[in-house]
Amino acid sequence: MMRSRSFQIFRVIFKERYRQPTLELVIPTMLVSNIFITAFYARGLFNTYGLVLAFIPLISVSETLAFALALRNIIFVTGDHIYRGSIISFIMIPIKRISLFFFTYFCDIVLPYLFWLFTTELYILLSGIPVPQYLILVYTVGYFFTENIMLLTALSFKSGGIVTLLSGTVLGILFIFGGIAGYYGIMTNSPLTPIATISNPYVFLIYEAISQKQVSYLNVGIYSEVIISLILFFVSLQKFRIMEV
Repeated sequence: MMRSRSFQIFRVIFKERYRQPTLELVIPTMLVSNIFITAFYARGLFNTYGLVLAFIPLISVSETLAFALALRNIIFVTGDHIYRGSIISFIMIPIKRISLFFFTYFCDIVLPYLFWLFTTELYILLSGIPVPQYLILVYTVGYFFTENIMLLTALSFKSGGIVTLLSGTVLGILFIFGGIAGYYGIMTNSPLTPIATISNPYVFLIYEAISQKQVSYLNVGIYSEVIISLILFFVSLQKFRIMEV
């Protein structure tokens, strides 16, 4: 029985991004690197604080690896096709552009996240550590928020250097300066502090873990990131539909 054309196209897109030994290296590394969850959790009375630290991007190897893998896919695979004009070979295939976009989005962004989610939840199950699922939610929302920013940037600029520079600058400003703004907002009780939760909620999670006080406006950032992520997703979809090479 012949495989459907859609499956064949998806298979081509998948294999282009995950040639051997990509998966053989990435998935075991993600699983093993979660040992930091145990290491931070074991620090005396600071269990909750340690878990928050273990789930901060850059500290968490598995989170950073998932982010970097999606970044590579967006800029150096899909983006490279756009910059060089070779994307036309996919666009000319008798398949709807929307379907092609979803195949690309799934392979570029969703799969690295699923690798991270699977290995993290498996490690949590095997280790028996009571990790709050809220930490999983925070990373999930932040992951799609940042990756959708990079995807829209890649679709907007036909230059790998510009996309890399802009993405790094925007994300650096959001994470670093958002963290600084959040810290000073907590210290000064500024009414504008909830805005900072959009860019870096981990400062507020650390504050909650240390002070044992709940930050009521933390969900403001989560909901805002979800809304912005959806807007970025649909704008990217529209740009892909009308893209000319």
